[in-house]
Amino acid sequence: MFAWISLRRARRICSAATAGIGCILMLLFSESCKKGAAESLTLFLNVLLPSLFPFMAATGLTVKCGLCQQLGKKLRKPTRRLFGWDGMLAPILVLSLLGGYPVGARAIASLHQSGQIDTAQAKRAAYCCVCAGPGFLLGYVGSMYGGTATGAILFAAQAVSVLILGIASRMFTGKHSCSDTESAAVPPLPFGDALVEAAQDAARGMVCIGSLVVLFGAFGGILTDIVPQQNVRRYLLSALEVCSAVNLLGDRPITYCAFATGFGGICVHFQIFAVLKSLRINKAVFFLVRILQGFLTAILSHIGLRLFARETEVFSTASVGQADFFGGSVLSGAALLTVTVCFLFSLRQQHGR
Repeated sequence: MFAWISLRRARRICSAATAGIGCILMLLFSESCKKGAAESLTLFLNVLLPSLFPFMAATGLTVKCGLCQQLGKKLRKPTRRLFGWDGMLAPILVLSLLGGYPVGARAIASLHQSGQIDTAQAKRAAYCCVCAGPGFLLGYVGSMYGGTATGAILFAAQAVSVLILGIASRMFTGKHSCSDTESAAVPPLPFGDALVEAAQDAARGMVCIGSLVVLFGAFGGILTDIVPQQNVRRYLLSALEVCSAVNLLGDRPITYCAFATGFGGICVHFQIFAVLKSLRINKAVFFLVRILQGFLTAILSHIGLRLFARETEVFSTASVGQADFFGGSVLSGAALLTVTVCFLFSLRQQHGR
């Protein structure tokens, strides 16, 4: 008991000291801090907000309209056999692969808050449903490393790594550990109400994501001044934020970039922690799983490039539009298709009543 109290006290002291040091650094390097925050705010407003918000709203809509429940009934058996998850988490896994880092976590949180999956199921899925979207890998990373074919290989490698982690999560579940979907069923909302609530939830999520992006951008600006060694500064910034990692590791072999996209960056980790705050997931386990996913993505990317691609490990200096960072026509079309399916499904249910 005494050791536990001492540990909690040490954590509080470390948190207070970190906050104090951060404030002092912001005052000493105010110009660099302001520049980094401004650049991150521009990235959020011009790139992340228009590309992530529609997809986050669409994922919330699939949950609130009952689409996940219906698909979960059909996918229950293969999902339980492969992952040990409830069937409703199968479409969430697909949405996570298509939408990018925070989308899967947001959908898991929606299912958990509505009572459709239990806490244990939500935690296990939250450790696995984390990855970069195809718009980021095919559009931005692919353009830097030789074309969309290279980006497609990276996306395939990351998707396979997510599936491997999902299958491995079954080791932590019993054969009958899944809750019964029928007993956890929640009546779906009408389409109009579901759309409004999904938009509100997505807006709240984007405010949190934007705040973290700006905050980490400010710290990144400070690091450029206080860390004189170029290589050390490069890897520190790469660990903090995935977009910086792709830019700073462009002259390194593509496996470095593959690891960075699989790892996701600490900024993304905190975004997911904020979305999943009601679950209280083990942050140390989450961090270790992200490192494992980074290595899996790097290894699978190396194998895929050796088998299916020519020499592509050359950094491209061609300008790439910022709009390709996380979004693009593929994700926009997928989000629109998801909303359309939810609308048709809602009409079908109302007609059936």
